[in-house]
Amino acid sequence: METVTIRRALPTEFDTVGELTARAYLAGGHIAPDNTHYLPVLRDAADRAAKAELLVAVRGEEVCGTVTVARHGGEYTELARPGDLEFRMLAVAPEAAGAGVGRALVGRVLDLAGSENWERVVMYSDSSMTVAHGLYRGMGFRRVPEDDREPVAGVRLLAFALRIQRGVVVHR
Repeated sequence: METVTIRRALPTEFDTVGELTARAYLAGGHIAPDNTHYLPVLRDAADRAAKAELLVAVRGEEVCGTVTVARHGGEYTELARPGDLEFRMLAVAPEAAGAGVGRALVGRVLDLAGSENWERVVMYSDSSMTVAHGLYRGMGFRRVPEDDREPVAGVRLLAFALRIQRGVVVHR
């Protein structure tokens, strides 16, 4: 397998990143093709890059994954409290699924959390994203059911958190 590099997305990649994100959510059955609320948000990588940190996974010259990193107080946080780093919209191109791209992206988020001295890394994940839930649990994240929410009828978001202490990942 070719090496995956994680870096900030370039402005010339924003359209590609937006389409990759939408395609991953659609292919996984996590969003309906006629969703007029969240599908445009998934496609708007430029906005995420302007208001948060937009990372990409690149294999060769190909963008094969992405994640949005939001610091507490930023416009893209939903769950983060003071001391929390949050990530959102983790997406892997369907053709790259199972190749460790998602793990590499989450690992980079954990590296950022340790180097920036955040206390926890948190995220919401749609209840249908069972493959992602396995990845999160395997990396030490724990469920925080008291923070679960249902932003619209039929969409249940599950909260996950991983405590970071002095740059060392510890379980919640």
